[in-house]
Amino acid sequence: MNDLLLTATAPFALLLFSQSAFAVEAVEEIIQQKYAVDPDVTLSVHNIDGSIRVYAGDVREISIEAIKRAYTSDRLKKIVVSVQATSKSVVIETNFPPKENSFSLSDRSGTVEYNLIVPHTTKITNLDLVNGEVLVESLREGSATAHITNGWLAAHNCFSDLNLRIENGRLDVAYDWWENTKFSVRLSSERGNIRAVIPSDASAGIVARTATGRIANAFDAKETPAELIQSLDFATEPTPETIFDIKSTAGNIRIDKTY
Repeated sequence: MNDLLLTATAPFALLLFSQSAFAVEAVEEIIQQKYAVDPDVTLSVHNIDGSIRVYAGDVREISIEAIKRAYTSDRLKKIVVSVQATSKSVVIETNFPPKENSFSLSDRSGTVEYNLIVPHTTKITNLDLVNGEVLVESLREGSATAHITNGWLAAHNCFSDLNLRIENGRLDVAYDWWENTKFSVRLSSERGNIRAVIPSDASAGIVARTATGRIANAFDAKETPAELIQSLDFATEPTPETIFDIKSTAGNIRIDKTY
């Protein structure tokens, strides 16, 4: 009888243990800083787990909000956000402590979420993230280089030179409207899909290659869904202002129209 009762209650006990384990609430700390900078300031951010979101605007300073999260206060204190800033350069480094026990939820190394407001003309020399999400929004005349190991990388309404690379995940570049200025967009993926969304009146040349995936081009009225295309060299006009260079080793490439 006791053995039967033990067998019957074991799954229920395991369920209660799992629920209590996953009910651990994270603690957080918010860091906010502002630095007056030159219009052509350079920016570099390195993070391991979390996100990096950069919003460009008509400002003359860089505003930094870093949200640290962990499962214990002690762990939170060990996550260090380091900022080195001058008027010409801002460098942000994120240092995480090693995991002491990979089987304990309360021992996770935590995350850091960065929200940055920068001048339109900022030169982003490097946004580097291992796991999570990177977003660059509304750059003008500046530039951005970004790399993510696992996750999602996106740029929105950036009329500036872009060099974006992912290893595993998804890469998206989108424009709600078009400005005929000269800039270049380089997108590459090891294992993940790439999508570029541009207006029908964009002055753009598109060169795309994929080794094992397929390419879909909304600008090509002759293309059929069943057709396997792995190479594309296309321009919306004879002398385009902007060049898109898109490469994927193992993933699909999609060119869509905003309107």
